[in-house]
Amino acid sequence: MKLFSKLMLLLVVLSFSLNLYAENDPSKPYGNTGYKTDWKIKSDYKKARKQFDYSIGKPVDFYIDFQLGVGSTAPNITTTGTTPAVTEKAKLGYTLGGLVYINLFDAFSFTTGVSFDGKSFAVQEPKTNISTPTDSLTTAYVPANYFVVPLFVNLGGMVSEKIGLWFTGGPYLGFLMSKPNDQYKELGYKNFDLGLNATLTGNYVFMYPLSVIFGTTFKYGGLNNLISTPEIEKVTTTNFTFFSGLRFAL
Repeated sequence: MKLFSKLMLLLVVLSFSLNLYAENDPSKPYGNTGYKTDWKIKSDYKKARKQFDYSIGKPVDFYIDFQLGVGSTAPNITTTGTTPAVTEKAKLGYTLGGLVYINLFDAFSFTTGVSFDGKSFAVQEPKTNISTPTDSLTTAYVPANYFVVPLFVNLGGMVSEKIGLWFTGGPYLGFLMSKPNDQYKELGYKNFDLGLNATLTGNYVFMYPLSVIFGTTFKYGGLNNLISTPEIEKVTTTNFTFFSGLRFAL
């Protein structure tokens, strides 16, 4: 026990001596009182440099958009030659997501992330009898809510110190999260949607690194043909969305 106490005392004295030596040795950052000041100056300069680069339109390393929007989805249904055309009806849906913009070159950046898109629509059964009133036809609601992964290229920059304009476009991968109702259970609505996206986004920097964003998106879905049956030859969708949100630049 006495030996243990002596060893502990020796370690305390040794630690105190090393700290005292380090405080008088400017080559050791642990004891250099100016080290913390230098680190803060460098950190502040780095932040100010990023803010300046962002204000003149130079892409930052990466930034994140959080978006909330509402849009309208309309189906484009092509029937077979023996089936009368159906009446297509657009429906409103919501979108919620986060996109990450990663700078690749000075001219553009790569964009990916995740979003939840409501792209439901309605269809009306073909009118086979000319005497049948329109209001007596059956209208079916096809729920189509997707988990979407974008693979975009982002072009643009700041047009002034506070205002920026950006174009984002490319393919997206959509994975169906909802199932058609009983009436359309046998349609064979695909669980996967391959489409194209074009987005125009404006941002206003109100307190760097935070910006408020506004934009509009056009999506063309169903490049892989969402439905193919003896009665329906092809189904694609068009979607217009308006959104707002926040951008965080790093």
